[in-house]
Amino acid sequence: MKFLKWFLIILTGILALFLAVSFFLPKEYYVERSTTINAPAMVVYQQVSDLEAFMDWNPWTDLDPEMTITYGDIKAGKGASYIWQSEKTGNGMMRMTDTAPPTYVRYELIFEGYENNPSVSEFSLEEQGLSGPTTITWSFTGDVGDKLFARWMVLLMDKMVGASYEQGLANLKARCEA
Repeated sequence: MKFLKWFLIILTGILALFLAVSFFLPKEYYVERSTTINAPAMVVYQQVSDLEAFMDWNPWTDLDPEMTITYGDIKAGKGASYIWQSEKTGNGMMRMTDTAPPTYVRYELIFEGYENNPSVSEFSLEEQGLSGPTTITWSFTGDVGDKLFARWMVLLMDKMVGASYEQGLANLKARCEA
């Protein structure tokens, strides 16, 4: 009985510490990766502003070949959107909210369970010279709000998302340079 009492006291202390620390953790995250592609900015822009083309090089397609994609009425340019459903990567929606051909594309991402805290994914393209190469920067930012467990995930967001962004940029580079 004494063991159970001490076990519960220690467990309660650990949970209290977990919650207390959670309040001081950041709730906003930012991830960014860049690469240089030996192609004109317009070639790269067409890949990041067309959702069907995006599905050919984005890193999450390979993680779950069973993923279900439902496109909106528009598949390229501002207003383009799709909904994904996946047992491995979760469910959500992505919508293109802003573009500036051939230099900029912004997406809003809404993940299931975080509908009140949409994330933003941006592609910034900078062409050197008249026909490339093009430096592309892919960023991801958002806010987990008051979800205390998610604040612990913010600490790992760069590690969790960064590798996928690197793979996606490598796929994009290979596609644009082919």
